[in-house]
Amino acid sequence: MNSTTIVQVKGPDRRRIMKESNATVGLRDWGYPGYLTEDEFAVFESFRQEVFSEGRTDNFRSTVFSFDRAKEEVPYALCRWLRARKYNLADTIKMVEEAMECTNAPRRHNFYPDPSAALSVERSLYIKQYPQIYYGHAKNGCPVFISQPGRLNIEAIGCLTSIPSIINFHWHAMMHEFVDALYSQHKTSDGKFKRYECVCILDLAHLTPSKVGKRQLNIIKVQSTIDSLCFPETLNKMVIVNAPGFFSMTWKLIRGWIDQRTASKVEVVGTGKEKLFKKLSNFIDPDELPSDYGGNGTSIADILKKDMLYVAESERQVGSRLKLEDEEPCLISFKCHTSRVLTVQNHKAVKLSFFTRTLVGCKNIVNQLGNNDKVLSYIDVVHHGVDEDDENEIPTRYNLEDYGVILYGPKKYEIEFKSNGGRYKQIVIMMSTKTYVVDDVKILVSEKDESIPQATVSTITGNTSICTGIFSPTDSQNLLVKASPHVERRMAILAKRQAKRNCNDSQDPIEIDNDDCYAGVPRVKRVTSKIHDTSSLQSLKKEMSTLGPNYAICDSPQRPQPMLCDLFQNPCD
Repeated sequence: MNSTTIVQVKGPDRRRIMKESNATVGLRDWGYPGYLTEDEFAVFESFRQEVFSEGRTDNFRSTVFSFDRAKEEVPYALCRWLRARKYNLADTIKMVEEAMECTNAPRRHNFYPDPSAALSVERSLYIKQYPQIYYGHAKNGCPVFISQPGRLNIEAIGCLTSIPSIINFHWHAMMHEFVDALYSQHKTSDGKFKRYECVCILDLAHLTPSKVGKRQLNIIKVQSTIDSLCFPETLNKMVIVNAPGFFSMTWKLIRGWIDQRTASKVEVVGTGKEKLFKKLSNFIDPDELPSDYGGNGTSIADILKKDMLYVAESERQVGSRLKLEDEEPCLISFKCHTSRVLTVQNHKAVKLSFFTRTLVGCKNIVNQLGNNDKVLSYIDVVHHGVDEDDENEIPTRYNLEDYGVILYGPKKYEIEFKSNGGRYKQIVIMMSTKTYVVDDVKILVSEKDESIPQATVSTITGNTSICTGIFSPTDSQNLLVKASPHVERRMAILAKRQAKRNCNDSQDPIEIDNDDCYAGVPRVKRVTSKIHDTSSLQSLKKEMSTLGPNYAICDSPQRPQPMLCDLFQNPCD
């Protein structure tokens, strides 16, 4: 069909979509269903026929109806695109074609349903460096989106993720989080919510001219380009709060340059909680407004923490005794040498992760402080990419848990960094500290309706561990480890069976006397090394293969080794 051809179609839609004769259309209602003129309705019908024509693909239609999962009505979706191009049919079709091309790659990944996978790092770590959240709904039903670009820490984000990953996360936010918020309001309103738009609170607290740099603007520019091209006319209202003086002056100049209808959607408010509450409560119910702005709702920080804990608990492995309590990222920038002292409380455990883009890197040394200081780990933290200034590369990550190091309390530890590049090379490291509460967990074994309790960590003593343990080059933390759950169950069952047979088995029995077991679960003797270089782990394992089946070592507390599973003559995959 020729895109310049206008086809007028009469029917029930005409009465519902066109405005009443002689009715005055307000600035904020222009272009919406129910307020169209004769000419606008004619363009609307032509666009609808183009979208549903056989010459257009499903991708073309799914681009137009991007909020179909949220049950957006067809007339409202079509009018969104038409308003964005002032009801010019040719320009609107061209825009949809460009948007379809833009969405091809993310569409193949279902717009990245897992936010952490999209970011290549935990969402909670990223959000702490650039707080953004959908928080309730406005009085008109629109979801409320709160963004705090004044808290954007570009150096920290550079250590955590890449620009492509941030773009992937933005696709997730629009096609999953925003769509979920729209659908929630659609159900709550029994379908009366029609205008699929968003109320945005842009909080500029802590924004300084130095934070408005090229790198920060690049992130915001890419996100804005995606929104304006692929999700047009989704801004219902924007309130800029805690605006610094330099921004207020700039806005007065910009306001005169932009479209009048767009400018009418934006308000700038100064500082002061009472002032903010007075303005925001005009269109957001106090119960839907966070306490940060004087409302009755939960603070943004508490909501983000609650989300983090919910995700962590949902991903927690069955039988795991570590329950996440808090997560704290810390950006460390130094030359030559620096260190941090970490105190781990009783019944707590800490997992450390390091992120970097630095090619030169540094030595990371974890020391247990006390009467006899012990070195727990000694690793190189180095970026394995090609160019440390290339923000399209994903930073390199090191989890100390992968090296067998988890810090248990009550103890003090020193986290030490020594530059590989001399005294003048700037080293930038992001350190993530995850604090866990050590739970007491019971593992149920389905064998004749009997259950075998798992002993608490505090009952493990001496220099042995059950089944698996934390590998340490200096054997400095063996006291607070546990068996992998499925291995522990197998050992417990086998031990009970042998006890019932009074160990009258042709094979050598596993001893389960009081001095060498706990809670009916036999211990397995463990071999350690005094070598400080963790690269010796593989050679150590080879040496151990000659020591017999009752000796086992594992480089992770949750992954049993095939050598250990051979104890049962039923190797694990």
